[in-house]
This record gives sequence, structure tokens and C-alpha cells, in this order.
Amino acid sequence: MSRLARVAWSLPAVGVIALTWAVITPTASSSQNARVVFAVPQTAAHSYPAESLGRVVAARDLFRATRRPALTTYDPIRAAQPLVEPLPKPTLVLVGIVAGPDPTAVIDGFPGTEGSRVVRVGDVVAALRVRSIGPTSVRITGMDTVWTLTVREPWRN
Repeated sequence: MSRLARVAWSLPAVGVIALTWAVITPTASSSQNARVVFAVPQTAAHSYPAESLGRVVAARDLFRATRRPALTTYDPIRAAQPLVEPLPKPTLVLVGIVAGPDPTAVIDGFPGTEGSRVVRVGDVVAALRVRSIGPTSVRITGMDTVWTLTVREPWRN
């Protein structure tokens, strides 16, 4: 019989011997007459909310070296978006107005266009919409801004 086979047969035999010894041997002698007494506190323990430990960790920022919150808030959606600088707001100049049943205006400064552009009410140029054309002014909306342009009169400083 090989050595591995002897070890394999001896393990169950040792287990049976240990089990027999545990059953036969008494746990405490009757002469000692020992009693196990469990201490029960007279007053109930003060209960606390389960999330209190989480509040302590969040309030003190235990995992930061400075123990202070970060200067920027965590926003996973914002972090996933590429950084895009907002477009600067254009400087629009009203060159002239042609009144009549269908008024038109000549405006300079639309982004992405060279020179002046002739527009009518409702036209959209570079995401800027012409809302109204009056006898002395033009109202344009877009880019979270409302422009009210008036004709420049150099003789009236």
C-alpha cells in the first residue's frame, strides 16, 4: 500500500475517533457545579439610525487627505461630455431697414457670414432668428440673448 493510500484511509479513522471522544467525554464535571451566567444589561442600549455612520463618513470626508469636500461636485454625466467652450456672442450691427409691406433689414456681424446680410421676419441665420422688423429697430433672438438693433445715425452722437 502506498503512503498516499495510508493517509487517505487514516483521515476518516481519525475523524471517527474524535467524534467518539467528543460524545463520551462530559463537558463539565458535576462536582464543580459550574453555571454559565450571561450578563444582561439592565437598561436598553441607545439605538441610533443605521445611516449615521455613513453620515459621519460623508460629513468628514474620511478618505481625503485634507478632510474637506472637493471644490467641484461629482457629476458623471458632465465628466463624460467633452469640454466645449461656448461660442462668443456676436456683435450685430443694423446697417439699414427697407420699410414696406414686407420689411427687410440689412445686418452685419452674423457669425459664419462675411459682410452684410439681407433678412426678413422669420429668417434664421447662424441660429439667430429675426423676430420683428420695425420702422427704427430690429429684434433678433438666439444664443439665450435678445438683440434690439437700431440704425446707427452718426450725425446723432
